[in-house]
Amino acid sequence: MDELVPPAIRDSRWFMWPFFVMAYGTFAVRPFMEFKSRAYAMTAEDYRNFYASLGNSISRRRVSDLNEASVRFITEQLRHTSGMSLLDVGTGNGYLLSRLSGERPWRRLAGVDVVAVTGESTHFEFHEGMLPSLPFADHEFDVVTCTHVVEHLLDVEASIKELLRITRRQLFIVLPRQRYYFYTLDEHLNFYPHIEPLLRLLQPHQVRHELRGGDWAIAITPAMQTAAP
Repeated sequence: MDELVPPAIRDSRWFMWPFFVMAYGTFAVRPFMEFKSRAYAMTAEDYRNFYASLGNSISRRRVSDLNEASVRFITEQLRHTSGMSLLDVGTGNGYLLSRLSGERPWRRLAGVDVVAVTGESTHFEFHEGMLPSLPFADHEFDVVTCTHVVEHLLDVEASIKELLRITRRQLFIVLPRQRYYFYTLDEHLNFYPHIEPLLRLLQPHQVRHELRGGDWAIAITPAMQTAAP
């Protein structure tokens, strides 16, 4: 729809209203339609409560936002890792952790999100927390994944620094390649039709990025790791 409908129509309130009603399962969609206007005035508690209030919205009904090509991008680069620790930031229902848990033996598997895990899979430790301030020590995890989260963040630059702070070996980020619209159904605040603005925040670290199934998939090796003998 984003590509087929003229922008003047696609981003009009009257056109998008019925889609919001269907997506959120209520006629009272004003808070969701106006999220972009309200988000930056929210406290951390307001932000957390907003996501807790989504209930059975379309974003909560999906098993995962990740496409299979993006999952493969991550697993292909984890072939030679075993006995390491991994944290999934924005873990949702634990889909990615469930996928990665079968790839190899992990010393520790953990997830963190602004609201508690809603899925049935709880074979990993769970923490409540919100970027850009996570309850972990510097370089606490060998591998950190952060998929379909950056587009929701209030402070992308500070959040990227926080992800790098807790990463020891590899950081993976996946986000949609998406043009900006005010009325979007997935509470998105940040849009990256081009990846360069985000890559700028990842300097001077070693970065590999690819377009995988409509998503930007990025692998980052922290500079301290590349400099190690």
